[in-house]
Amino acid sequence: MDRKSIISAVALTVLTGSLVMAPSASAGESVAQDLECNAWRSTAPPWRGYSNCTGMLPVVERQQAKLICVDPRGSKRTVYGKGAGNGKTSSASCGDNPNVGVLFVGANVYRV
Repeated sequence: MDRKSIISAVALTVLTGSLVMAPSASAGESVAQDLECNAWRSTAPPWRGYSNCTGMLPVVERQQAKLICVDPRGSKRTVYGKGAGNGKTSSASCGDNPNVGVLFVGANVYRV
């Protein structure tokens, strides 16, 4: 192979690789921009947390409420609710003890 053929082959390989990679990057960006989640907690004990998300990929993505609970001694534990689809609400509880509070409430989005 002469030098001109090698340079052409390398250029074609780089161009082909960038064309293959570009669509997946833009698809990931559009999904991330559309995802919207809301999370909140109950206003009285026993403390519960809730989450609701929209814009997830149908069938393959689900979300669940994620709570970080803290007891009077400062011990923390993480609790997750059941998985829920687009527009559905997931909930989780820190337990029946009114002295166990919610330090954090959020949504955990995952792929099935």
